[in-house]
Amino acid sequence: MISEKPVVQELVALMLAHGITRAVLCPGSRNSPIVATLAAQPGVECRSVTDERSAGFVALGWAQQAQAPVAVVVTSGSAVLNLHPAVAEAFYRKTPLLVISADRPAAWVGQNDGQTLPQPGVFSTLVRFSAQVPEDDAWHANRLINEALLELRHRGGGPVHLNVPLTEPFFGMLEAPLPAVRIITRTEAARMGAEEEESLLEEAAVLPRRLILLGQQHEPSPILAKLAAEKQFAVVGEHIANAPFADCTRPDTLIGPTPSADWSPELLITCGGDIISKRMKKLLRTHPPKAHWHISPDGEVVDTFCALTRVLEGEPDEFWELLDAFAEEGDAAYRARWQASPAPLPEHEFSGMKFVGDLITHLPENSVLHLGNSSAVRYAQLFPLPAGVHKVLCNRGVNGIEGSVSTAAGYALGDPERLHFLIIGDLSMFYDLNGLLAAQQCDNLRILLLNNNEGGIFGTLPGMPDCPHIRAPHGESIIAWGGRNLSFTQVINTTGWPKALELLMNPDSGAAIVEIYTRTEQDAVILKEFYKNH
Repeated sequence: MISEKPVVQELVALMLAHGITRAVLCPGSRNSPIVATLAAQPGVECRSVTDERSAGFVALGWAQQAQAPVAVVVTSGSAVLNLHPAVAEAFYRKTPLLVISADRPAAWVGQNDGQTLPQPGVFSTLVRFSAQVPEDDAWHANRLINEALLELRHRGGGPVHLNVPLTEPFFGMLEAPLPAVRIITRTEAARMGAEEEESLLEEAAVLPRRLILLGQQHEPSPILAKLAAEKQFAVVGEHIANAPFADCTRPDTLIGPTPSADWSPELLITCGGDIISKRMKKLLRTHPPKAHWHISPDGEVVDTFCALTRVLEGEPDEFWELLDAFAEEGDAAYRARWQASPAPLPEHEFSGMKFVGDLITHLPENSVLHLGNSSAVRYAQLFPLPAGVHKVLCNRGVNGIEGSVSTAAGYALGDPERLHFLIIGDLSMFYDLNGLLAAQQCDNLRILLLNNNEGGIFGTLPGMPDCPHIRAPHGESIIAWGGRNLSFTQVINTTGWPKALELLMNPDSGAAIVEIYTRTEQDAVILKEFYKNH
């Protein structure tokens, strides 16, 4: 017998998959679906304890004796508060105690409905992981439960808390086995033995369509370059991945607006931070790989494509060396797909996109390219980088428009021997006007400002309401601020561009800013055309 509620089925199935087979069960109605489902599983050993304070310590002692995780399941309301002393002891004893508290829907907290109080995060810093498990989002619930169960024994271990709101009715039971569920495992390079190493390589061997997708990172890996070339791993890394050896650096120009399953790998390996391309995300979420490994130095669970199966904890090169030494060759034909020439871009005489492309084409060797968010980073992603560019940087941690000028100036001040180029949009620039105070100190910083009088990127989004407050038109030029303290020129037609480009490329021009002043919707038209046809 199992509860008819999918979230309960997911929870119990994942507990069994992660080897959690001991549970202390407390009475109640809100937690009854979880209690009844656990008690019905032949592989689970259950004990009933009425007093939750005692139940927490019973589970603690049992976990210490078994040297394995033990769950304690309580109903909603004050029941969970009685576990606090046991949870605190488990935290400082590094004991893997799994606290599962049933809860009422959040809308009823504080509404004079019985047994309700704010249960999420109730243990604060005394648990290693805490989450509210959604009842109606299967992927999110699966990821959170996996993450919690992995943390029970991670880096010494300790208690975790899963709060599970359940709506009525919740007494329905089914005569059915538990469903198959996605299991996320963690492999730690520092503790990987021969058996686990062999298991990893065996999994890779039977999945020949292999794609390594690099998010934002600062340094390329020679070991990865060798692995890709010799073992036929396809490598995709956008400009901010700083991987010049990648087979494809501009996926949006290659895979099309509706990527087919032919582009999807069987084994996906990811590392690094942000991925810009919405098309890559659409491809991998629509046609998920059979296995997705994410390399994470701190062991963090990052499930960008809703398909994660294994976290590889350690430095990327540790795993690249392992795969390079043992993995069988991948599918060369699949890799060749990613080495194809991308679609050509539409040509227009006067647009921000054109000038971004021209600047990137002329970037000198050993220079650093900084990108603002929104249009700037996306325009840059459409053009190939010339060989020898030292690094590409962008504030892609949270993709905010604030601080791009200040960040580029700070980097350039610390790296005075190289020329630094910043491409930025008008809203980002006006948001960070104070950054020009720092920029004027940087003789090695050149700024290309794309001023189309508004947040032009919003005009490319399908279905966006035609509301000027969304785009924030302003009618301003940077000349009143930047033109006073930096070398400055404004471009209002194509005849002014050669002189502006010369200013940007002149190593002796000092801190400089070029404003491309379009005040048109041309860029929006160009992007719409590109994304419609390519």
